[in-house]
Amino acid sequence: MRMIPPAIIDEVRQAADIVDIVSDYVTLQPSGRNYKALSPFTVEKTPSFIVSPEKQLYKCFSSGKGGNVFSFVMEMEKVSFPEALELVAKRAGIDISRFTKKKELHSGHEESQTNTLRWAARLYHETLNRETGKVGRNYFSAERALSDKIMQTFGLGYAPDAWDYLFTEAKRGGIAQEHLLDLGLITANKQKTSCYDTFRNRVIFPIFSVGGQVVGFGGRTLLDDPQTPKYLNSSESKLFEKSKLLYGLHVAKNEIRRLETAILVEGYMDVLALHQAGMTNAVASCGTSLTRYQAKVLHHYTKRVLFMYDADRAGQKSMMSGIDTLLSENVTPYVVILPEGDDPDSFVRREGQEKFLQFAEQNMLSFQDFQIRFFMEAGDFAQPDLKSRAIRSMAHTISLVPDRIRRELYLQELSKKLTLSLPALQELLNREESATEKKSASFENRRLVPKPQQPATSLSVLEKTFLKAVLESASYGNAVLEFAASHEEMLELPHKEAQDIFAHLIRRYHDIADHPDERIDIASEISSFSNPASRDLASGLLIDPPVSKKWLEQSDVHAENAKRCLAMFLDAFKNLILEPLVSQKNVLTEQIRVENDTEREIELSREKIILDQKIRKTSQELKKMITSILENS
Repeated sequence: MRMIPPAIIDEVRQAADIVDIVSDYVTLQPSGRNYKALSPFTVEKTPSFIVSPEKQLYKCFSSGKGGNVFSFVMEMEKVSFPEALELVAKRAGIDISRFTKKKELHSGHEESQTNTLRWAARLYHETLNRETGKVGRNYFSAERALSDKIMQTFGLGYAPDAWDYLFTEAKRGGIAQEHLLDLGLITANKQKTSCYDTFRNRVIFPIFSVGGQVVGFGGRTLLDDPQTPKYLNSSESKLFEKSKLLYGLHVAKNEIRRLETAILVEGYMDVLALHQAGMTNAVASCGTSLTRYQAKVLHHYTKRVLFMYDADRAGQKSMMSGIDTLLSENVTPYVVILPEGDDPDSFVRREGQEKFLQFAEQNMLSFQDFQIRFFMEAGDFAQPDLKSRAIRSMAHTISLVPDRIRRELYLQELSKKLTLSLPALQELLNREESATEKKSASFENRRLVPKPQQPATSLSVLEKTFLKAVLESASYGNAVLEFAASHEEMLELPHKEAQDIFAHLIRRYHDIADHPDERIDIASEISSFSNPASRDLASGLLIDPPVSKKWLEQSDVHAENAKRCLAMFLDAFKNLILEPLVSQKNVLTEQIRVENDTEREIELSREKIILDQKIRKTSQELKKMITSILENS
């Protein structure tokens, strides 16, 4: 990838709306001039994640993470900066392909794992459209009646019936073998002397992140062999965590928001069939039982989910479990039980969109009605002891609802439906609530992300003021950076991340020093900090209110801000220079106070006199220099 000019990076960042992109991952709520949300990086009950549309930055105060739109995409999609830039540019409608086209690779190490996954998805999809993929294409088009458009939209592919088809193509393309192994695209034999393709004679379903990145694959065998697994998924990795992914969400998310409802199905083909029939708010849980994380993801887009699993008993049991999971994340579940022997794919292909929607509308059940029907069909209402256990299970479901008012309303509904007294149900609910709270606390403790380690040296108020002034000054010109660059040798900030930020800004100033009209866009620059902790610190400082709120009260806001920023920087600069000298003086004063040896006391007193003179001289020089700079600014 060619070096992308800073101006292009700035253009992409300014064209992208950080609020819009972050909204793909969390539910943002307005909070004054900013937006707030529960952290996507840790489990919390009180929102501490802040997005500033004005500054185009975010800061998570529970985990310490912060940055701009690029660093957020990097965190959420587990990609490098160039890949995040590509994703954001595509979202903003800016073509940067002239910078991202890669030359033929000579070393597989040049390719990242995300690029390897993208390459594999492209190979499988291209193979589907070749002669070697005829059997796979026939499966999709003839047996499953999928259109070319759906196959294209979801990137469907085919892995030929060969031991090393992908492996050979990867060697030809310079793809790193370790990437193929790590991502589960190839498998080493027991002796580890050779490798073979993991997916063979299978139709391929690429699995995408919510941002549209390929993170893994599902493959369905075309063999009629009971010894061969029907479905095979990529191995778990940092990129592919099946319990956190929803198949089809990258396509369905906008329609889910628009309709305020998600259709949740079990399989890849169910999603594809529903999308082809026009129900583009359908997603699947990637062949696993619905997880708390997946429910949280759904809650970002909607508070209403329509379960539509297979009609068999196994499908109904999965929905019973999923109801608890959704309710615990404040999502309201509804259920449609399809005719026996059907799944969403077969039903919609046979009946078509209109009859499918009509059936869903006429047969949609509330979660409580579904639970009652489930237990009745199982015979659990036939005897008092079984019925008591079933009612306890339904009370447990209600206890999972976070909102107390909703719990009370659901309990009243259950009382009417079962003709049981409300006090009896309330007593049962109280016991279940107590057990649920203990379990919930345990769940959150297991999943809490540890707080970032505090640096050995804490950030002083003086350093914070100094650094914030430097960062904010870039918006008003290069005067502060020019002064800082010419006096850099006088200053070494004790706090490591603070010094990293300061040194980075000085380097960037030197890059543009020959172009006086060029400015450093701090919101873009944050992505290029080599140390993530420095990026987090800078983001927090910029999200904080300005160094002086009075700036916003001036008539000529920009000019006054620039001058006040310069004054604040120069004052902090002076104090940072003097602070080590003053600390040294305090140490000497204490040594003189406790010294018993007269000669040593005299020697220390002389050192103090010299140090006092140095402090006065340095202070006078700095004061004179600052006055001159401010008078001429």
